Parts: sequence; C-alpha cells; structure tokens
Amino acid sequence: MRKLCWVALLGCGLVFGQPDVTDTVVVTGRLPGPPLWRVFNGERSLWIFGYVSPIPEDMQWESARVERVLANADAYLPAPDLEVSVSPLVALNPINLWRGVRLARRLSRNEERKSLSEVLPPELYARYAALKARYFPRNDSLESLRPVIAGSQMTDLIQDEAGLGSAEDILKKIQRLTRRQRDLEREATDVDIRIEGGYRSLADRAEAMMASITPEQELACFEWQVGRMETDLEAMKSRANSWALGYIDEFLDAPLRRGDEDPCFGLLLATSESDTIEDLLSQGQQRWLASAEKALQEYDSTFAVLHIRELLNEGGLLNQLKAKGYRVQEPD
Repeated sequence: MRKLCWVALLGCGLVFGQPDVTDTVVVTGRLPGPPLWRVFNGERSLWIFGYVSPIPEDMQWESARVERVLANADAYLPAPDLEVSVSPLVALNPINLWRGVRLARRLSRNEERKSLSEVLPPELYARYAALKARYFPRNDSLESLRPVIAGSQMTDLIQDEAGLGSAEDILKKIQRLTRRQRDLEREATDVDIRIEGGYRSLADRAEAMMASITPEQELACFEWQVGRMETDLEAMKSRANSWALGYIDEFLDAPLRRGDEDPCFGLLLATSESDTIEDLLSQGQQRWLASAEKALQEYDSTFAVLHIRELLNEGGLLNQLKAKGYRVQEPD
C-alpha cells in the first residue's frame, strides 16, 4: 500500500507504517517464501500469496511454486493499491513542489524547533537514546523531528541494521512474473481518492491534520515503537525467517501492525482526515473482495496477493470470503 500522502505536493514527508541484533541470524540465500492459501468455489480456485514486512533483506526468493500456479492461472488479483492524490495541475507545478517540500519539512518538526530530548519524557528519551547508541549512533537526523515522524524513521533504521527490509522486491518480482503471462486477465484493485482544491486549501488540510494529533497520542505511538524495537525485534526476525522458509505458525498469535493494539494506526484514525483514511481503507477492501468474488465466479484459477494480516486477522478479507460461504484451504 502506498503512503497516505498527497503525492509530490507534500513531498511524502508525513509517513504513517534490547536484545542484541546478533541473537537471531536472519536467513539468506534462495528461500521458498510463504505457502499459499487456497479459496474454492466448486472447482474454481483462488490462490493467495500472503506477503509480510519486514522480511530478510538479502533474501533470494525461490519462486518456482508461484510460477507453477501462474502458469495455470487465468487471472491475477494484486493487493489493493491505495492512494490519496491531487490534481496533476497542482501536484506537478514546480512552485508547488518546492512549497510542498518546505511544508512537509516544517510539519515534521517540533514546535519552536525543539529537540526530541525536550519534548519526550526523560525516561522515554533515555530508552530511545539507548536504541540510538546501539543501532545508529552516528545518525543525529531524528533529533529535530516530531515523535510521530521520528518513531517511523527509527524503526526503519533499526530494521535495516538487523538485516530486515520491506517486501517491495518480492512484490516487484511477482509483477514481472505476471507480465510474462500475456493471456492473464488482470483484475483491478487500485483505489485513488482525489482531493480537490488548490495548493493553499490542501496545505491547510495538511496543517490541520498534523495539528489534530494530540501530544498524548503522539507519545503513545512513539513509546509503542520504542517498545517494539526493545522487545519484539528478535521475534520480528524469527517471523521473517519463518515466512521466508514457508512456515506461518509464528504469525498466528503475533501482533500485526494496523491492529487494535497499534496506537500509531489509531492515531491516524483520530486525525482531522480520519474520514478520508477510513474511506480509502474501506474502498480498498470492498474493491479487492468484489474482484475476488468475480474471479471465483468466472475463472478456473486465479493468483492473488494480500498482506498476511488480511489472511490471519479476524476481520480480514479471507474471513470475509469464508463468511460468504467459500471454502478455504489453509497452509499446512
């Protein structure tokens, strides 16, 4: 899913996704990746590849299993691609690009240019400082950022140091594999909500959104991110290894981001743009579900991609298909 930012207008500057790092070795080399879920409508099948992030950074995915499914598939159903966009006349105006980058930089900083040490409680800052000393001791770029921005960048830095990366390369490889199948029907799952207005009205909305985040919400989000890096990093690496090797047991009771226990996601849903964000997420689910049902009605075999939380969470898309009466075969 793309970042919830207003394209180049804001420079995508507003991003909302103490064991030793050597305790768990992240696996590398050619790895099979996750098993596939299968949804049935009579003799028709929907095969679902569940991706997760982070995964082993240097993983070389052995894609033979997916290639076999794609070779016999009639259609492809990608994960929902969600975007909030503005008019190209606004977004691509060189002056607006420059103004947008400046605005994003300003909104990412604390009021009165205070540092993290000045806005965080001393105990919480000490915990953050311990992580910084361990994983990115020579990088001081986060000190001037708001906690909600600093926490996200801190997570990326630590995961990178731990040998963990995003699933982007895996998803790109799947796209390349699907393009080789020239007869493959591609079902639409993208959702783009267009925000109307000129630069000033859009900038006002961005400022109002950041201003609507309370200090309590921001601190809760930052503390949760610090806690994950203190206590869950080893488990994250273990889950990444399990995913890469084709096992999912470790995910069954794991906390997955964007769940009820994620205060950073809750923070987003409490901002002045909550209606836009909820509408985007709802449309994404509805679009994918409708396309999945269409595929199960029209094609003998369909290959699909979803984030693993949609396959494991109680309210996820897989359970929504089950509720509609489709039979689901879960991986062994």
